Amino acid sequence: MKLALGTAQFGLNYGISNDQGQVNFDEIKQILTLAKASCITTLDTALAYGNSEKNIGTSGFSNHFSVITKISASSHLSIEEQVQLSLSNLQREELDAVLFHDIDPLLNNAGKNHFKQLEALKDTGIIKRIGVSVYTPEQLSLLSDMYNLDIVQAPLNWLDQRFIQPEVTNLLIKKNIKLHARSIFLQGLLLQPEIQKRAYFSQFGHLFSKYNAIIEELECDYLTFAMAIVAQKAPHIESAVIGCCSKKQLTQLIQRYADAKNLKLPSDDALNSLATSELALINPSLWVS
Repeated sequence: MKLALGTAQFGLNYGISNDQGQVNFDEIKQILTLAKASCITTLDTALAYGNSEKNIGTSGFSNHFSVITKISASSHLSIEEQVQLSLSNLQREELDAVLFHDIDPLLNNAGKNHFKQLEALKDTGIIKRIGVSVYTPEQLSLLSDMYNLDIVQAPLNWLDQRFIQPEVTNLLIKKNIKLHARSIFLQGLLLQPEIQKRAYFSQFGHLFSKYNAIIEELECDYLTFAMAIVAQKAPHIESAVIGCCSKKQLTQLIQRYADAKNLKLPSDDALNSLATSELALINPSLWVS
């Protein structure tokens, strides 16, 4: 399993715990310099991430990485136009992977045509792999029956363990689909010791109490524990997407990931007790401020 650098913050003010806003261009270059030196080989971006793609392209580092980008099946631009726009933004001639960001439009006949267009671009060689970004195992099951997927990107964290359940793992292995984990920190929620004191999240206080108790018992920091799920509990995933707002943050993430590999975790029962199916908690789009 390798770390991939998420770049939403390169073009957007992204994340509940992001108090620094969108990353400035000089900082982006410093982050990419460190990522390259630290053997992070993949960047994860999207047309929807503001100027992220353009900033990566202008930085001069684009071709030092494999790049995965995401497009929309409901855009006014055609599939080919979106891919060509990404290539232009990134100043590249090929992409490691292109994923559909929104999956609902793929469930009808028009969606099948969109996917065929992406497959045709893969056949030309400008895209190596294609896939989808999903939110639920049910979406994965449905789409993997409809399409030949190379990659699926999905949420994975201590509160949302759906994509490391045996039935999902078996499906991925059977269909030779690579899993890329995102939302490891749940937009920073899992890095905030007193998050349950915020009005909306107080309803989930029982879960956060258990989460905090485990961290206290382990005598580790929140970041190390949050990263332990991909460091130790998800051997089948190809990469875990992490985002940062500064070179300093990336340095810390790399170190904490190394620490997480050696963290002595509690019993599986204790870790499994953190998992919830409460979409109002594990789906950030449903949060109420």
